[in-house]
Amino acid sequence: MKSFSDVTGQSLLVDESLLAGKMSAGVRGQFSAEDALSRLLAGTGLRERYASDKAFTLESFDSGSAGSAGDELAQDASDSRWEVYGASLQASLEHELCRVPGAKPGSYRLALQVWIDEAGTVNRVRLLGSTGLQARDASISQALEGIRVEPPPAGLGQPMTLLLLPAGAAHALRCDTPVAARA
Repeated sequence: MKSFSDVTGQSLLVDESLLAGKMSAGVRGQFSAEDALSRLLAGTGLRERYASDKAFTLESFDSGSAGSAGDELAQDASDSRWEVYGASLQASLEHELCRVPGAKPGSYRLALQVWIDEAGTVNRVRLLGSTGLQARDASISQALEGIRVEPPPAGLGQPMTLLLLPAGAAHALRCDTPVAARA
């Protein structure tokens, strides 16, 4: 999967244990990134879920079961609810980081996982890489652990994996007010 990410420029966010024992036949030829990814995942029991046009994660599914139309509609509704929650959570975390000198989002790229209890408290933060600055990494973890966010929907898998991207055309994050003006 690293080769796929290198070739397409798309970021893969996945728990490495999910990939253990999985083999792909590979892909040769010219395909769109989405078609190539579908071919890579065929027969692995994994499917992609795009977080943005440049980032995706993998999840497992039971390829041997065919659900009813009602099951698929229920799954689509659940997926939509979780996507809305994920967007809200990301906005809340970015807003919180706007308050932290040196950790203001927009100048770095970082994948992280968060665990949130039913009351909406972020109980644990795990960085899945580095922003390039050890002090900033520590500030981010410290700033996010223990904050209150919207409680997660029932049945939400934990942890939630998020990607903070540098500001640009695809992601124009703006902190509302300067850090110094906040109480």
